[in-house]
Amino acid sequence: MLISSLPLPDANGRTVLRQRRQYQVRPRKPIIQNNNTVEFELSYDFAVPGETFKISLIVALPQTIPGKQKIVDIKYSPKSPRVFQGNGNKYAEFVFIRPQKRMKVKISIKAELSRYDLLTARAMRLKDLAQGPGFEDFVKQEKNIEKDHLQIYEIAKIIEGKTEVDVVKSIYGYVVDNLDYTLHGKEDWGAVKALKQGKGDCSEYSDLFVAICRAKNIPARVASGYTERFDGVTSKHHWAEVYLKKYGWAPFEPSWGDVENTMFRNKAFGQMKPVYIYLSHIRNDKVLRNNQFYYYKYWGDRVSMTDSIKFKPTTRNPSGRGRSISK
Repeated sequence: MLISSLPLPDANGRTVLRQRRQYQVRPRKPIIQNNNTVEFELSYDFAVPGETFKISLIVALPQTIPGKQKIVDIKYSPKSPRVFQGNGNKYAEFVFIRPQKRMKVKISIKAELSRYDLLTARAMRLKDLAQGPGFEDFVKQEKNIEKDHLQIYEIAKIIEGKTEVDVVKSIYGYVVDNLDYTLHGKEDWGAVKALKQGKGDCSEYSDLFVAICRAKNIPARVASGYTERFDGVTSKHHWAEVYLKKYGWAPFEPSWGDVENTMFRNKAFGQMKPVYIYLSHIRNDKVLRNNQFYYYKYWGDRVSMTDSIKFKPTTRNPSGRGRSISK
């Protein structure tokens, strides 16, 4: 079935047929490496113009995930923050009492990344059971993933496939055929608004993909983290993971598959380069007040904070081409 010709309910509940659109032209895809070592630094710069008694900053940290990434080294400045676990994630909290007018937090990380995608999952046939929250959390509705909404429900009813992987591939095709990639700022739109707008960034592609999977009762979740980049564009990124009964959790990159060329799209569906640094599988993280990367609060006069990430160039760079947006 041609996913791009599926009927789509509009904002008023009427069924319309979205016209096939133009796609961006992609350069030839390079050969995918199986391993990649990255070094990068996270920076958080505070400006404290008034009288502020206390600042607390909580940052999501990458942790070792067998088969995906190994954290070789991590250094903090200031040293010795409070490091703790929650929801299957790892965090560091920095607390400043009577902070200076300018404060900076730096976290330096070295990680070994392993290629992990549908093709490697098939080869390994590893059932990676969910850590932390159970499967029920990955088939339910939540903020930004409105899987019970009528429009999502109607789309899920239409999508079919002979196998579980075929169904997921059809969902993947539907998402990339019905969204245009756009940068729109820091506010997340969620699956339904992305559907109504017909566009979004990596967050919306992932939210819609996961919402339709969940509407089909297939466990799925949004992954948050970084991608290795050296072009000055933010490395913050969202992609998705789906639990397949035969292979366990397999990652997918919906925004990267947004191309017309069928051969390239098929490759994008099954292959991902080792440039993804995982932080979290929790879309609405209570520890971070529903954010994905960090959360800070203060006691006293208003403070401001800017964050950045800088990668150390390496001799081997499987440059990440997945699009991303700071959230």
